[in-house]
Amino acid sequence: MKLDKNSFEKYFKGFFIIDCVVRRRNILYIIIEEEDDEATNTPPKEPARTRVIAAIDLPNVQPWGYSNLTGMQRLVGGASSVPKEQFVGVSLNFHVYALGSGDDQLEKDLCGGPDEEGNLVGMRGALSKLRTIEGSLWLAGSGRTIGQRLGTDFWAWHDAIPHKSLLDDGGFRDIDGFSGHDIYAVGGHGDIWHYDGKAWKQIAFPSNMSLKTVCCAGDGYVYIGAQQGTVFKGRNNEWKCIYQGEMALAFKDMVWHDNMVWCTSDYGLWSIENDKLIEADVPQNVYACSGNLSVGDGVMLLAGLHGAVLHDGAGWHTIIDFVNFSD
Repeated sequence: MKLDKNSFEKYFKGFFIIDCVVRRRNILYIIIEEEDDEATNTPPKEPARTRVIAAIDLPNVQPWGYSNLTGMQRLVGGASSVPKEQFVGVSLNFHVYALGSGDDQLEKDLCGGPDEEGNLVGMRGALSKLRTIEGSLWLAGSGRTIGQRLGTDFWAWHDAIPHKSLLDDGGFRDIDGFSGHDIYAVGGHGDIWHYDGKAWKQIAFPSNMSLKTVCCAGDGYVYIGAQQGTVFKGRNNEWKCIYQGEMALAFKDMVWHDNMVWCTSDYGLWSIENDKLIEADVPQNVYACSGNLSVGDGVMLLAGLHGAVLHDGAGWHTIIDFVNFSD
């Protein structure tokens, strides 16, 4: 599956990585977006291109393929196995693209609006994150937007959560769950909500810091990444700060893999062990791929400015190495 120079020229040249998705351990997706013109410092000719690259390790299947999408900037990717096993991406302007299990198509846009009583329903603000929980794809967005994809053109919106004004940095920025009836959504200033399968309830939190990421970990705890890389650990109404951050960027993704929590931003890769946040002990070529994390089927995909690597529980495997192909 490792990218060769010819495939780099065909699929990746002139683009940069903005997200990654594990659909299965041998079916991965890399989302890339067209670069600005470095010579003139201008954006590409409209409409700018976004590509969803498929990296596939299956017998008698072409290892690399792509779909060109226009007018779908800042595509956020996710994967589902319910009701179909496929990639799903949602763009900044709420376009939806589905790929896999016989589908390769655009779906209906996710456009929210007021109901008959004037309450906002559906999308209440910008999309923040897509997350797979018990095989189902969940969406988190600003204005306290929560949605669950039940099928093609079919999203269930959890609009009973009171809307939070975007002027108040209204959540949510991330969502994760131990199961479909034990889900946490975070965002805003200490704004955390829990779903028990029937209703959402706001949770008391000991800080009004801006919350960015959440991970419902395999050790039974919830880890929350806040501004400047600060990390909280807890569950329900009991929380403690295990790391007071002083970083330039908050974490973009937090995931559970290989019996630990992993955190990344464009500036690096970290792990949490025994309530301590430490810089990940990985080879330099792995560290250079920091930026985005995705887990599934026992593997973890790390993708960023300089390429992509996969951890399968035993070791790291290079998928894309941009450095070797740079002019």
